[in-house]
Amino acid sequence: MERRAVTLQRTRARAIVSDDFSAGEVLSDGVRAWLTQLPAYGGVAFLVHLPLLLLLPLRSLPGFLLVPIFFAAELLAALLVKAALTKAVLEARRGISSDFRELPEALRQHAPAVLAVGARILLAAGPKLLKLLLPGVAWLCETFAAVPAVVAEGGSSAAALRSSERLIEGARMRGFGVCAVIWTLALTLPFACGLLHEGIVTVSWMLVYLLTRALDTSLAAVLAATAYDHLLQRPQS
Repeated sequence: MERRAVTLQRTRARAIVSDDFSAGEVLSDGVRAWLTQLPAYGGVAFLVHLPLLLLLPLRSLPGFLLVPIFFAAELLAALLVKAALTKAVLEARRGISSDFRELPEALRQHAPAVLAVGARILLAAGPKLLKLLLPGVAWLCETFAAVPAVVAEGGSSAAALRSSERLIEGARMRGFGVCAVIWTLALTLPFACGLLHEGIVTVSWMLVYLLTRALDTSLAAVLAATAYDHLLQRPQS
């Protein structure tokens, strides 16, 4: 507790606030933080993805059925990875190191709130995307920082969504730049790994696939937490 208090005081004292939000800085800082802690972050993300092995009995399904099932399972896993890593990333940016054993505990503690926020985002985004793509994408960008917000600030999922919308105001296009990198990786990896090719889903393939997605989702979680921290440093009107 003393270590955390001293670090928080040091953070408040530094008060070097960015005039703006830069997608390039978020990506640079996030990738650097991810590489620094890759064994821990990637390791816990891989553990989160291991239950997806239970999907192996479904491998005989045609691709148009198998892909949506994998996609839904991946969304759940990605949210759980954010629940495990967000607090550690935010503390690391303030000079507080996290032990690997703290990450599963963070997952247990924050998973319900993170899943609630994720569900609210997706339920609201679905009708928007069906009506017109742009409003749905805009909503996803506006709520991009909601998961880190609910972990860092606590409170309800509605409060986290309002916090994200407030923080991203005036920086939506730059926020989209960060989102675009994450979404591109998330959407292209299943196809790059050959998920649509029937008969390719073996145990060995599945383990390699889960390892790949663990790297992808852990990076996405780090970028989301880093973006949230950068947004906090923007002057608020």
